[in-house]
Order: sequence, then structure tokens, then C-alpha cells
Amino acid sequence: MRFILLHSPLTGPAAWGPVAAELAARGIESTRPVIPPMAALAAPYYESAAQAVAAQVLSQGGPFVLAVHSAAGGLAPAIVAAAKGQVRGVLYVDAIPPHPGRCWFETAGDGLVASLKSKAEEGMIPAWDQWFPPGALESLLPEGPVRERFIGELAATPMAWFEETAPQTDLPSDVGWGFLRLSKAYEREAGEARRLGWPTLRRDLHHLSMATHPAEVTNGMLALTRLLGLKAGA
Repeated sequence: MRFILLHSPLTGPAAWGPVAAELAARGIESTRPVIPPMAALAAPYYESAAQAVAAQVLSQGGPFVLAVHSAAGGLAPAIVAAAKGQVRGVLYVDAIPPHPGRCWFETAGDGLVASLKSKAEEGMIPAWDQWFPPGALESLLPEGPVRERFIGELAATPMAWFEETAPQTDLPSDVGWGFLRLSKAYEREAGEARRLGWPTLRRDLHHLSMATHPAEVTNGMLALTRLLGLKAGA
């Protein structure tokens, strides 16, 4: 079973690179599709992004385990639907759980929402690394090629995407859903996953640990996959 390692629509696939390499070293195939910048997609954004991801992975042949990070969690149900039965499990890795009928702003804290709206210019929210105080990103990603690639993939995002309501998409009962919490910042989301009845694992790392602790993150993902009754690589 092949992994789909999906980045947040606010970042890019570079952060998943070390986990992809770790999986390959263990004989497990993975693919890292690219969500086009939201500024390049047409509304409705959730549908456009899901179709773009599905188009990149379906030709590779499944079945797949979809691992989504951060804001990609909101896209997962639409991607599963677009993948036409090829996704057998979804791992939310420090990701926002499905939020049909709500927009991204409604999933975030009031302080962050107010801060982002105050930074918006001409209908665009600044790139993700500009959301936080100086040095915040550097504290997560050490200087080197991974950080350079990560920063190079960041871009401003239309406010319209943050305001778009996630579609009402049912979660198929024949797909396994699980949550891997990497940072304490996602403890609330981990609790929501537990309330949904999802297997939930916790690691005390940080939000971008896929880039800095690939072995630990991979171990957590494989453990969660087994809890879902799936076998990676099979």
C-alpha cells in the first residue's frame, strides 16, 4: 500500500521529503503530490484542490494511505471522494479534522484570525512564515537545504480560501481515519479525533517534525496504519 504524503495548502511538499526518504529506506513507496497555489486555482477551492491532487496520484495506482498535514486535513474528505475508492486510510498528522459547513477561519483561534486579517493586503493573506514572530520558523527547521526548500515553496494565499465553507462530504465507513498529534498546539484537534472514534497517537515533537524527526514520525504513521487494520507496502 502506497502512502500519499500531502502538504498543507499553505506550505509545500518539501517538509515531507525526509519522511518519503525514510519510507523508501524501509521499502515502502510514497508519492508527494503538489497542491497548486490557491491563487492559481478557481473557486470552489476545496473541490479544485482535491481534483488536482487526485489527478496526480490516480495514474500511479493504489490502494493508498493518505497522510495529510495541517490545513490539508480539511481537504481530505474531498480527496478521498475524488480518488474513487483508491484511498483505504487517512492519517491526520497534526492536521485540522474535517469541518464541513465551516471555513478555515472558524477552525482557528480568534487571536490568529484577527492577526491574519490585519496583515492582509489586496485580498491576500501573507505567506505562512510571516504569520509568526521573527525566529519562529528557524526554531523548528534548522538552517539547511530542507528549510531553504520549505521557504521557497511558501506563497501568499487568497483570503477567499480561508473564508470558503468546506463542503458537506460524508466520511466513507470503509476508509480508516486516524490522528497522529505531533505538537501540543494540536491537542484540541487530537481530542476531537478521539471524540470521532478515531485511533489517536501522540508524539511530543513539533508541527514540522516530518522534516526534522522523520524516523519518529514514520514510526507513528506506521503504528497508526496498523491500528486501522492496514498494512503499508502490501
